[in-house]
Amino acid sequence: MAKLNEQEFKKEMASGELKNLYVIYGNEKYLVKKYTQALVKKAVGKEPSDFDYYHISSDTSLEEIFDASQQIAVFSERKCVSVTDYDINSLSEGDLKELVDFLPEISPTTVLIFSMPTLDTTGGKKKDGKGKSKFSSFIAAAADKGTVLELNKLGDIALETQLVKWAEKNGSKLEKVYASRIISMVGTDMNSLKNEIDKLSAYADGSEITPEIIELLCVKNSETKVYNLSKYITRNDFNSTYSELNILFGHNEKPEVILSGLSSAYIDLYRAKAAVESGVSVTQAASDFRYGNRSFVLKNAANTAAKYSFETLRKILDAILETDIKMKSTRGDARILIETLVAKILLIIKEEN
Repeated sequence: MAKLNEQEFKKEMASGELKNLYVIYGNEKYLVKKYTQALVKKAVGKEPSDFDYYHISSDTSLEEIFDASQQIAVFSERKCVSVTDYDINSLSEGDLKELVDFLPEISPTTVLIFSMPTLDTTGGKKKDGKGKSKFSSFIAAAADKGTVLELNKLGDIALETQLVKWAEKNGSKLEKVYASRIISMVGTDMNSLKNEIDKLSAYADGSEITPEIIELLCVKNSETKVYNLSKYITRNDFNSTYSELNILFGHNEKPEVILSGLSSAYIDLYRAKAAVESGVSVTQAASDFRYGNRSFVLKNAANTAAKYSFETLRKILDAILETDIKMKSTRGDARILIETLVAKILLIIKEEN
């Protein structure tokens, strides 16, 4: 038994030799849902009967899971029991032990699946404040008795390829460079990206998804909106800056989110400039700071950072910190604090120029 990657899991399914236990989880929820559905279909077919397929929700008891998993398949080769978003971390130590001890008792004709298509499994108290979480302990036991599949966010290149494939499946054409633009606007969540590609393909109606269509239809996430704000600030474009700020407030964006976005943008600039000045490649800096599939953010920041001195960046970050402290310690109007901050940043940039 083992903990598999995506390709190894595909091979296992293709072989038809399914295990009695599967745990499918990770921070890419689109893939978790996709492979759970594929596994159920492989185990009991596309339209399983109530005798073959038993779906259990997150609020069920361990006893119900145990009872369903010990039943022998009668009318088909296998019985599939799918447990969705079961919060292992909320179990008592006794219940966790009972669950782990049960794993070898699963019926030989049953495929028991624990799937986490929405649940965040990263939390949970550690034993005595140290060691593994309960979910991690369960994963270790499950990998010993069955198959564990962890599905995390794809890198930029893999995501771009996936978007191109989705567009082709929809009868449209999408260039990779434009796929990259969609990702920068929408983010890396595959559920959101799939929805955007379906919408763009429908609008393109069998033809190419052009930059104009993308700009017209793509819904920008909060990070992108705030990035646009910081871009206008960098250009010292007073009118566009406050126009974008008004749009953010008009969409009921929380001041805390705007402040966080501005903080991230200027921290990126500072890190990128420090890397270049120190002779460290931006790629290495992105790795050191664990940007992961967001490494393009630091690469983009490196070009902009060249326009700033370290002194200017420090002044801007000090102004952001001061605003953060005021926002958390006073009852003042948060919008006014953000507008004042933006004015300060524009003034700092103007003084350098």
